[in-house]
Amino acid sequence: MAYVVYNKESTIYMREAYSRRYGSHTYATEGAAKAALTRAYNDERVDNKDDYAIAEYQDFSENIEKKVVKKNLLSGKDMPPMSVNTPACVDPSTETYHCM
Repeated sequence: MAYVVYNKESTIYMREAYSRRYGSHTYATEGAAKAALTRAYNDERVDNKDDYAIAEYQDFSENIEKKVVKKNLLSGKDMPPMSVNTPACVDPSTETYHCM
């Protein structure tokens, strides 16, 4: 079971700069997620801890995470809804996707 720390309003992951995998957003335990949020707050990378919440990854991705509709950069057609946390390298609405 994995956990994520996310912004309550935007549902964007809080990425942990100190993880082995830079930019990691999942934690093995709820305690590890809480510790990551506390580290971010103490290092002043997070203004207010109350703006963030912790959830199980599966529950988050199925029920909480916001989806957005974007347009394909080349064709201009609407794409199916995708997560707000979709990386640019797999998002056809970005130039990065088409340059790789």
